[in-house]
Amino acid sequence: MSNIFTAKILRKFKKQVPELQKAVENLKIKLEPTLIPPFEMLIRSIVYQQLSGKAAKTIHDRMLKLVGKLTPNSVLAKTQEELKSVGLSRQKASYLHNVAEAFRRGGFLWKYRTLESLSDLSSVEIINLFVQIKGVGEWTVQMYLIFSMGRLDILSEKDLGVRKGIMKFYGFEKMPTPKEVKVIAEKWHPLETVGTCLAWGILEEDANFFD
Repeated sequence: MSNIFTAKILRKFKKQVPELQKAVENLKIKLEPTLIPPFEMLIRSIVYQQLSGKAAKTIHDRMLKLVGKLTPNSVLAKTQEELKSVGLSRQKASYLHNVAEAFRRGGFLWKYRTLESLSDLSSVEIINLFVQIKGVGEWTVQMYLIFSMGRLDILSEKDLGVRKGIMKFYGFEKMPTPKEVKVIAEKWHPLETVGTCLAWGILEEDANFFD
């Protein structure tokens, strides 16, 4: 999918948040949603939790080889011991079963297994649905909404990178709390994702970006 941070979107954000105009113009952020269905993405997210990218990819690849075609039934066909054999912790193996149970035919998320089925739901409604799965937290769903669905109204206020980025933008002496981030970002609505990505982007730039 093409970059959804279009010139029109960025102009609107700059008008709403003029103090971040320079950041918008210089950071060159982009967002190209993957459009991966929720089951596959949540499985991947759980495997990748708290691991380096290389280690997580190795385990994810082994898991895919073990289960074959990735479906709820193929995951449930493997015991947690079998899932552990590819390098997953016992906890993660149980979480994969939880996700598969939710998305299998008859599971409470069966009807929400496609991107299209989620299109009429608000971002808050999607978060509230998915966090009912043990092992899937709010941050994981927010990342799905941003990187897979391309939702523009996502503020990941608890994300450490977002909090550090906002501290840098505004020259705060200490990192803002999630509650303070929400207050700062009120004027970003309904384009919170732009601000979230800007905050991540500034951390990759030179410390003298604003000098």
